Amino acid sequence: MSFDKYFEVLHVDARLHLRTAAQYLHDCVSYYGSTEHERPEGKVLRYNLFDCPWDDGRQAVVGQEGAQDALMRQLTNYVRDGRVTQLMLLHGPNGSAKTSFIQCISRALEHYSTLDEGAIYRFNWVFPTHTVAKKRLGFSGDGASRPPSYADLDEEEVDARVPGDLRDHPILLVPLKRRRTLLKDLRERKLLPPDHTLGEYLADGDLSPRSRSIADALLNAYHGDFHRMLQHVQVERFFLSRRYRTGLVTVEPQMHVDATIRQVTMDKGLQSLPPSLRHLNLFEPHGDLVDANRGLIEYNDLLKKPV
Repeated sequence: MSFDKYFEVLHVDARLHLRTAAQYLHDCVSYYGSTEHERPEGKVLRYNLFDCPWDDGRQAVVGQEGAQDALMRQLTNYVRDGRVTQLMLLHGPNGSAKTSFIQCISRALEHYSTLDEGAIYRFNWVFPTHTVAKKRLGFSGDGASRPPSYADLDEEEVDARVPGDLRDHPILLVPLKRRRTLLKDLRERKLLPPDHTLGEYLADGDLSPRSRSIADALLNAYHGDFHRMLQHVQVERFFLSRRYRTGLVTVEPQMHVDATIRQVTMDKGLQSLPPSLRHLNLFEPHGDLVDANRGLIEYNDLLKKPV
């Protein structure tokens, strides 16, 4: 969808669209509910997520209500602080369901991301063919009308599509000062609950270096016209996936770095970028940390990992 369309979606339920990864996981656990059980030590609260209700209970975690409670308390701290400040370390003897515990959470996140309540979005940069761009679609003689988005162009009308390399949240496209005004307005209009904590990532964060370079280059080319820059933004929903390493990644204790970058400016697929972007040195980050961004990363056997 275009950014304008996403902006409309944002206003329908701002709380769902303004969540950090910690808030998203907290909401995922809460979505499946909880039940109270009698145990020898007394009443305990069990979160239904660990019963795998989306998969008829397959590979459910038996017991470990204490670990479930510790998980939710730590997530609540992350949400209150506005950022993730610590790793969670699961420890215990072999067979105590540490791996099953994490896999259950990952499977729940996969399922939750397919639901309306779990919708999450990223964006791409779209650059039309010279013919389409030359038409200056949507411009009236006095230049008063807003240019339409290139997000809905057919494939043959697009020269290049550059993904947001870190799956940045679309709200980060809004300049910081205007973003703060927007968030304040959402609260005043009761579209954002007063008890909803805005994470630092959304309130004060910025685009990834590559997206920031593209945005600044387009703004310079369009003489600061923010709406013309947004012409090139295509917002899309994505789904968390263990198989495709989208927001859910397990890092084994091997001797390799968790993230690195490579230059993509000379990539043949990007040679059709507009002249205003060809002078940029664009880099693409990749690795475990990049793949896991906006989701969950597991360091398996962390203490066996080489320093």
